Amino acid sequence: MLRRLTPFLQNLNLPAHALHSQMPQKARLRSIERFSSPSARHSILIATDVAARGLDIPLVQLVIHYHLPRAADTYVHRSGRTARAEKSGSSILLCAPEEVQGVRRLIAKVHARNAIASSDDGKKFFMRTIDLDTRIVSRLKQRAVLSKKISDASLAKEKKGHEDNWLKTAAEELGVEYDSEEFAAGEGSKKGRGQGRKKKEAEARGLSKAEVAALSAELREELGRRVNVGVSERYLTSGGVDIDELLRGERGEFLGRVDGGIDDM
Repeated sequence: MLRRLTPFLQNLNLPAHALHSQMPQKARLRSIERFSSPSARHSILIATDVAARGLDIPLVQLVIHYHLPRAADTYVHRSGRTARAEKSGSSILLCAPEEVQGVRRLIAKVHARNAIASSDDGKKFFMRTIDLDTRIVSRLKQRAVLSKKISDASLAKEKKGHEDNWLKTAAEELGVEYDSEEFAAGEGSKKGRGQGRKKKEAEARGLSKAEVAALSAELREELGRRVNVGVSERYLTSGGVDIDELLRGERGEFLGRVDGGIDDM
């Protein structure tokens, strides 16, 4: 998933950097350096739990749990990357409706312990749902769809190249001939789990360079369009956007400000 998210966000002109255990050490340090650079105020780090411990990057404003933490210590270490040194920060967990109950129990247990230790009211630590403007989501959907198609095509072709090289090497070691088309035909005739994903990968891999270039051009056009992010033309003060920041050309905080500590959503 990390390998999909990083190019997906980069296609949208977002400064996203990857960090995982399979990267060479130099590449890891380069990602951390770019993410923590003072000039990269709105940079994004897409990371596995390798970044949850031992990294002290200042001024991290937001942590998003793309995959739910299954243990309390995982949640604590991930969320602990933000709201450091008495700074404010937010922690967002993405979960399906059927996962909410278990997540609430986990989070309440962690924060209740902290509340008892600090003599605070534990109730204030319960999660709250993010209020999303579905109109904005619908306006951004097309660019997200285009970015996904482009990144999926690139990843599918890269994966196919690695698989072909591995199979070719294995065939040479066994002293047999490897025919990629014959192998693909045999794989296509199989039924069962995972075939739907393989079919989608084959479709993405089948996009020509011209088709990918056309998608990229369409995406550039979409990204060049201004998106109304919640300001009512008739009632300027009714939306959830800082109008003063918009008039000054500044980029406001994504979720608004919080009063210190971690705000779980």
